[in-house]
Parts: sequence; structure tokens; C-alpha cells
Amino acid sequence: NTITLQEQLFGKDLPLLADLLSDQPVRFALLKGWRNYLCLLRLEQARAAGRALFDDGTDGELASIATWASRTADGSLADLATPPRPEVWDEVAAEPDLCLRLTCPHFSACFLFKARQRAAQADVIVVNHHLLLSDVAVRRAQQNWDDAAVLPAYQRLVVDEGHHLEGAAVSHLGSTVTRRTLHRLFNRLERRGKGLLHALMQQLSSRRDLLSTASLDLVQARLAPAVQGAREKGGLVFDLLQTVVDEGRDPVMRLGPDFDTHPVWSAGLDAALDDLLAQIELLADGLRMVRERLESEGPRRGDAAIIPLLAEMRAVARRLQVAGDGLRRALRPGAERRGQEQVRWLEVSGGVRDRNVSATVVPLDLAPILRDDLFARLETVIVTSATLATDTRFDFISRRLGLDVPELEPRTAIFASPFEYARQAILAIPSDVPAPNIDAAAHLSRVTALAFDLADAADGGIFVLFTSHRDVRQAASDLRARGVDRRWPLLVHGEDGRDGLLSRFRDSERAVLLGTASFWEGVDVPGHALRGLLIAKLPFRVPTDPMTAAHCEAIEQRGGDPFTEYMLPNAALRLKQGFGRLIRSATDRGVVVLADSRVVTKRYGHGLVEALPPARRLTGTWHDMLPAIRAFYGDR
Repeated sequence: NTITLQEQLFGKDLPLLADLLSDQPVRFALLKGWRNYLCLLRLEQARAAGRALFDDGTDGELASIATWASRTADGSLADLATPPRPEVWDEVAAEPDLCLRLTCPHFSACFLFKARQRAAQADVIVVNHHLLLSDVAVRRAQQNWDDAAVLPAYQRLVVDEGHHLEGAAVSHLGSTVTRRTLHRLFNRLERRGKGLLHALMQQLSSRRDLLSTASLDLVQARLAPAVQGAREKGGLVFDLLQTVVDEGRDPVMRLGPDFDTHPVWSAGLDAALDDLLAQIELLADGLRMVRERLESEGPRRGDAAIIPLLAEMRAVARRLQVAGDGLRRALRPGAERRGQEQVRWLEVSGGVRDRNVSATVVPLDLAPILRDDLFARLETVIVTSATLATDTRFDFISRRLGLDVPELEPRTAIFASPFEYARQAILAIPSDVPAPNIDAAAHLSRVTALAFDLADAADGGIFVLFTSHRDVRQAASDLRARGVDRRWPLLVHGEDGRDGLLSRFRDSERAVLLGTASFWEGVDVPGHALRGLLIAKLPFRVPTDPMTAAHCEAIEQRGGDPFTEYMLPNAALRLKQGFGRLIRSATDRGVVVLADSRVVTKRYGHGLVEALPPARRLTGTWHDMLPAIRAFYGDR
């Protein structure tokens, strides 16, 4: 599911397997998406453009990338010790619509094509979900099922972390356009006298022929105003959308048919969206005209500097056209509604100074796409994960992936864990914690008290997992008031990046880490550093989340029960993922505290608990259980 796990498979697990299969050589390769690789030609062009393209102070970053490029083995972003600023990597990353392929002077040294060549010759290719779904999206668009697309043609697929496949499909088979995306695209063209447009004007003004002069006039008269006009109209569109979202209390607003008559359209959104789309087309047409003019007289001196700039600008224009189309489909889908049902929503994120607004449109039912355009076209597919089954059955994941039809009915199996959970772990469920759905404030206050006690019993080395950033921030404030940060390092999700927090947690071996979504899974901390886990509450999906609400409505409309068919299975899978952070090796030991009394008081609770690994169970009041927990940690 992630590049980190991808690299673990390639760098650790597959070499081990290759050694064990020494009598049967297997070639394996790692492949990432285009933008993960450095483009040597674009680096050369960026350094040549220099100050016309970038703000001051970027020369050093480009020089560092060039030095790294001379010694890196794979040329991928993950190999850079210090990642460059996004706007710098934007100008040097490999891009499919800018690639000259065989005609590129750096083709023989190209990092991307070396990786693709290794992949084409390999028996096993390791990719992440997003690259797999990019391949599916391209094959669907081209109706190409037999030849190479993003990936070489393949007939056998192993999907690890298979419970994430549907989520990856959402991001690749739908469309999201953000204010930040448009802003970055416009900045690539023009940014306070820098950017591609300025670099092109410098090149044209240095040439004295009439054609270059006429092209410069065209750039100044049409392209520069089109960029400024599109930037202003794009800003107005997203300002108006932010106003709409801010009218409610939720940062996410689902768009239904009634959005067609929302007052915001007559307040300026209708005209602003039309003007934005028109300015984007005007920009694309102007670029096409400049390119055709300059190409009409054949190769000339100076073209080596201008042609790459035009290619870069054409690629930006195409991205702007894609973004414009995505906005139109999200805000004014029109006749498309008569086809496959779509889920549309607006979302506002970020702080006061960097508010970002996004508009998203996604097919409601991705199962038919995955079934028809992925699984049904392959000879063999294995979908595996530590959490695929609910109640020892695979019905839920089969429905989500479109595998609930007779012709594709999967064979299933559940394999026992190699860990001795009854000896290695305790699952403690305190019955005297206020239910989070009845008194959220009292529940959170009690959770922070439990976190303090657990940290005291284990002497740190604990994760406290929440389902919202708001709860993380409040718990951090409460724990600091209790003096936790004076006894143990307190690491708070949101105050540093995930990798930085994990590194500090491992190094400390006594830290208390407060985390949300991304710490529930994909985090591997074996050994003594992690010896306690507090799960604040059951990880039910937010009912107002647009995709969740749409799925629940669809289940209701066909007479089903959204809670048992959708909400509960999702929570069960997520809960098992959270529990799985604790015991990562045969020598690990620890305590999991589940601070949600609903697993005791609700009928569905028994099934959720029984689905967890068979650790020693403790139930009762926290006061009664705490001595047994202290004794467990004392028996080291």
C-alpha cells in the first residue's frame, strides 16, 4: 500500500526468498510512479533557465540534486536524504507527457527507463496500490488489456494490504481538484516575474527575427493575460466554494442535486466557473499558436532552449484542462448523472493562513470496475492482509471488491498467527469509562487518565490511538497539564511528521505517542520500544463522510442495514489493524487497553472483541484491572 512497504519487500523480503530459492533464479524489480524519479533532461533545463524560472536561493538546491544524480543508484525521490521543496521537484521530476523517450540525449542514463527496463525483464515486479490503479485507469481509458501501459502486461497479481485496494481506487478512478493544485500550476507559469512564461519571453526577446518578435507579442498580449485571468477566476471559484462550506459547521460538504439551485451560482460561481474554463482554453490555444508559429520555419538557432519551455508549458496547460474538467464534473455534472452514480463533495482543510479547498467526484460503486477491469482479466489474483475477514467470513471485502459473483467467487483461507498472544499480551476492557457517543468530553477526560496510568505502569513506550485530530490535540493538552511530558517524551501527531515521530519513539524507548489515522496501521515498531497500546474508541467511520453517507444511503434504498453491512465491518477491520501495532515479533510483550465500553454494553461488541487476537482478556473496572497490568509489566 505504501512506498515504504514496497521498498521493504524489495530490499529485505524478496532477497531472502531469492536466497532460499537459489536453485530457481527469480528476477525481481521495484517500480514507482513517474514523478518519483528524477529526469536528467529537465534538471539540465531547469539549471539553464535558472533565475528566470525560480526564486532566488534555488540554485543551491538544483546543484545538490545534480550532485546526488551523479551518485544515486535509482534516482528516486526516496533516495534523497533531504527532499527538495515541492516547487523545485515539480521542475525536475519525470513526467510522461514531457518525456522524449528514445530521442532524449539522456535516454541511456535515464533512471525511469532503467527501472522500467528492469521491470520488463523481471519475473516479479513490486509496485504500490496507486501505481497498480494508475495502470488500470490508463488501460480503461485506452481499452488496452494486452500490451504495456503504466506497467508491463501481467496475468498474475498479488495484492498485499488488500483492505486498502478500494480506497486506492477512489483516488485514481475519481477526480479531486484543489485550490492549491491550481495555484501551483499557475505559479509554474508565472510567479512574481519568474516561471515558464517569463523564461519563454526572455528567450524570444533575445532573438531578433520577425517570427520571434511576433510570438513575443502574442505571449504578452494573450498568454500573460490568460494566466492572470485564469488565476483570478480560479481564486474566485474557490473563494465562493469556501463560503458555501463555511456556512455549515462541517469542513466537508456533500453535493446533492439540490446544489444545482444553491444561491452561490447566482452570486458569481456560474460566471466565475465559465470564465475559468474559458481562460484555460484560451491559454491552451495561445500556446498551440506560439508553438506552431515557431515550428513553421523548421529548426533554427536557439530552438534548443525554447522547445523544452513550450513542452513544459503545454504540459501545464493540459493539467489545467484536466483540472477544469474535474471541477466541471464535480460542480456541474449535467447529463453525466444519468450514467453511473457519482458522489460529489467539497472540503476545506488547513489553517487560517493556508486554507485549501477541494472539489471531488468519485463513482459510488467501484466494485464493478475492479471486477470487470482488474480481477476478471487476470488468470490468478491473491488478495492478502492481516485484516480481510469479519466474523471469520470474507463477505464484506468480497462485496467491496466486486468478487461476490459466481464466476469470480474466491477461495478463502485464514491462517493462525505464529505469536503466542495468551502469553505475550493482555487485552484490557475497562467497563467504567463513559461511552463516547453519550458523553464525549467525559470519555476523552477518562482516556487521558487511563493513558497516564498505562504510561506509569509500563514506564512509557505506549501508543494512544484516537479517531480524530481534535481529540489528539485535546489529549496532548490534558496530558501536559498532568506533567506527562516531564516524565516521558510526549510525541503528538501533527506536531511533527509521521516518520520523524516514529524515529524519535523508537530511539527513546520510553515515549508516549498520541496518534490518529496513519498510526493505526502500516507502522512497525517491534521490540521493547512499544509495549503498550491504548485505543480510545471504536474506529467507526464518520457518518457524514460523503462516501460513507452515500454507501449507507444505497444500502438503505435496497432495504439493507447500513450499520451491520457497512459501518460495523469497517470498524472491525480497523480495530484489528490498530491491535496489530503491538505484537510484531515472537518476543514482544504488551497490554492493549480498549477504552470503549460499547464493546461490553452493545450486542455487537462481543463479536468485535472475539475477532481480535486471543490475548488474555481482562474486564471490569479500571481500578480492579490496574494491579494485574502493573504485575504484567513487572514480570519482565
